[in-house]
Amino acid sequence: MEVKYLESFVFVAETKSFSIASARCHVTQPAISHHIKALEDELGCKLLIRTTHSITLTESGKELLPRAKDIIKRTEECKDSINALNNNITGELRIGIGSFITPYIRKAALTFLKRYPNVRLCPEFGKACHLNQMLRKHDLDIAFTMNTAYKDEGIESQECIPFSICAFMSNTHPLASQEKVTFEELLTHQIIMPDVGEREFSTFQKYMNRDLSGLNVRCIISNPDEALAILEESKMITFATKLYMKDYPHLAARPIVGLEQQLMSNAHWMQDVPLKKSAQLFMDIVREEAVPYLTALQEQI
Repeated sequence: MEVKYLESFVFVAETKSFSIASARCHVTQPAISHHIKALEDELGCKLLIRTTHSITLTESGKELLPRAKDIIKRTEECKDSINALNNNITGELRIGIGSFITPYIRKAALTFLKRYPNVRLCPEFGKACHLNQMLRKHDLDIAFTMNTAYKDEGIESQECIPFSICAFMSNTHPLASQEKVTFEELLTHQIIMPDVGEREFSTFQKYMNRDLSGLNVRCIISNPDEALAILEESKMITFATKLYMKDYPHLAARPIVGLEQQLMSNAHWMQDVPLKKSAQLFMDIVREEAVPYLTALQEQI
């Protein structure tokens, strides 16, 4: 019996609201429904009676509620005890962050900072080539980028964050009325190109299977938020992950024909030194918590 399923049930039972439970559990409403359905399937009974106007507990639901709350309380006590030990982890964690995946790292960083208060995070945003140089000089402990490191660099790489890229534009842009945009259509409009660096640009180009040199690139910007802000006052187009839509609801994000598949970023660290425990813990949070949460959120945007 999953504790997170019990948490979803308790919040719905106490608030009589799936939307409030969704916000408190930091998952989507469909996920809350799935959690409760899984509990009902496991227990072989209905726990809630849900109508368009109300949510009530069945007899089984009333019986489960205090027991579920007790299990959650004991689980939290256990976490607190373990976290007290983990808080002995101190020092500094230096993280490199490449383009397109910043929302995932931001989500993981917030969780990490809360869970490990004695570790100071030092993020470095930049191109993959710059971050790889910092890794080789041991100025970073771990880096997250779209590229794969070269074999002769002594860098270990593991797949980490799946993501997708969309064409972003203002809602009044001529292409905003379409469900998807083609590469040929992109050639006829002005482009703000993310400053991803040569390696990630090559990877981007490989996935699109197109010669991106034909794009009408008017400017190159390293900060995706700055690029997206410009779109609100222009007819230009840029590229970013769909997750940015939650911060820019007045923009349109359209899939690119031929680039609908998920792409994969990588986590990198040097092979000649042991991976810091704090770096491993951060990577675990990215994979096990940030990616599932933001993937579900992206499906709702």
